[in-house]
Amino acid sequence: MSRIFSDVLQMSIVAAWMIPVVMVFRLLLKRAPKWVNLVLWGLVGLRLVCPFVPESRFSLMPKLPILSGYLYGNMIGNSAGNAFRADTLQSGTNFSNNISQAALDGSMSAAGSGVVGVFGITGSGIGAFGAGVWRIPERLLSIFTILWLAGVILFTGYAVYSYVRVRRQVAEAMWLRENLWICDEVKSPFILGLHKPKIYLSSSMDEAQYPYVIAHEQAHLKRGDQWWKPLGFLILAIHWFQPFVWVAYLLFCNDLELACDESAVKKLNPQERKDYSYALLSCSMQRRLVTVCPLAFGEVGVKKRVKEILNYKKPTFWVVLAAVAVCVIIAVCFLTNPKQGTTTTILLTNETGKSENGVDAGNVASADEVNAQQETDTALQEALDKQRERAEAVKEASAAEQEKQAAENPAGWVPMQQNGNTTAWMNMQNGATAGFVTGKGDAAYAQVKLGDTTLLLLSDGIYQDGEHTYAMCCDVYGVGEDGTPVQIGELLSEGTAYPICVGMSGFYVTSGHSIEVYNLDTATGQLVLTGSNTENFDENGNETYYRLDSRGQRVESTEEEYLQAWDAYGKDAQPIEFTTP
Repeated sequence: MSRIFSDVLQMSIVAAWMIPVVMVFRLLLKRAPKWVNLVLWGLVGLRLVCPFVPESRFSLMPKLPILSGYLYGNMIGNSAGNAFRADTLQSGTNFSNNISQAALDGSMSAAGSGVVGVFGITGSGIGAFGAGVWRIPERLLSIFTILWLAGVILFTGYAVYSYVRVRRQVAEAMWLRENLWICDEVKSPFILGLHKPKIYLSSSMDEAQYPYVIAHEQAHLKRGDQWWKPLGFLILAIHWFQPFVWVAYLLFCNDLELACDESAVKKLNPQERKDYSYALLSCSMQRRLVTVCPLAFGEVGVKKRVKEILNYKKPTFWVVLAAVAVCVIIAVCFLTNPKQGTTTTILLTNETGKSENGVDAGNVASADEVNAQQETDTALQEALDKQRERAEAVKEASAAEQEKQAAENPAGWVPMQQNGNTTAWMNMQNGATAGFVTGKGDAAYAQVKLGDTTLLLLSDGIYQDGEHTYAMCCDVYGVGEDGTPVQIGELLSEGTAYPICVGMSGFYVTSGHSIEVYNLDTATGQLVLTGSNTENFDENGNETYYRLDSRGQRVESTEEEYLQAWDAYGKDAQPIEFTTP
């Protein structure tokens, strides 16, 4: 759900750039047909509901950060308040030297012992609209998502309530003819229904006004406005937090009525337009809330509508053509995103303003000037070719280094150089940096494959057993849903006689009187206790044995089961070898 909210937020941001432009053109196109305004608002609606749009070099949309689950900007932030550049981590060169020292020093300042922090880098660091990444705290993003979802539910509930309330008002309406109904509870004519819409008239309305009211409502039906207005309200419900969308919806409702008035009066003579205006004034009504239904004859902007009706003039062909051209231009410029990775073409000129072919504006250069310019161009081209060759060489070397690291570290956990009392372990995913874990300089590490998942174990509770380095305690790190390192559990054994082990059954942590087995829960991504056999003694020295049953409950066991568990441990468990950086 957070990802959906992030997509909605992204669409709201880009629409906030487009809506003021449409408002300006709406004022400039006063003489154009009113349906042109509806087309413009339709383009805004598309921008608000389409998370994916094509790219175009004609796009006038700004290069905004991408918001998809996380907010993207120019920097990557960490919990210590420091930052480092995303493009540095994406270079594929010496990661340990390129990471900002401020990030490591700041994160270590709060450390007591062992591993102190996990910092994530999602994606490739380059978004479709901008470069770099920063990550919003999960808790804050969750709070925003809950608030947004609550608003959507409230708006949807209001729409349902509005529809049910009007349905009850017209429950006793009487059929007049065709799709016309008359009702005592109706104060102003309106349309209700989607599949088979009906026109409801007030029983107190003058019958002489019927033709004008019906003509207006029939214009609504002909254009399918009984669908467009609820759709507009649905978009408003999704983007309720965006003030520009509120303005757009109010103006859309106003333009919807103006367009229908224009369609209804374009064939009327001046006197009939006056009668139409009088009917509109008679049916006008005040509404305090934005409505989703029904489509009412005298709902909005009555004063402006009357003025437009009385001053109506048929638009000329050239005005219509210009308005259509504006719609096309806005669609091309604002329903597309800027092209990424475009190449800028530079026209080289000499001191006298000659272009690359040596021709001035209207003047033909001499042969010497042309030759000199050609020699300059050749030298520049050779320099550019060498630059490209160097760039390709660096790129190939970077790719080779990443392949080497991936081969040496299948899990992607790359130990970085020690710096003071800190050490970092870089996590690589498909050749891209996914994040890193920092710890104290004396923390040893091990990479252990549990099933199909390779985990990173970090410990500052290590000891030497001959040439081997074992641990009694460690923190376990895996990769979260967003691809960044995350701590998934910890292991604690008792005594150097029982180091942390691993086997086919999972991780083993033991003491002289217990064996515990931990495995990776695929549903939660956490380490969980999956097996336990313990031996307890009371004050009189009597033994009691316990184990975990199939439901994970602690139940009484027997000495035989306890000894069988130790026998299985001796055959399966292998001590985990740790490495110091």
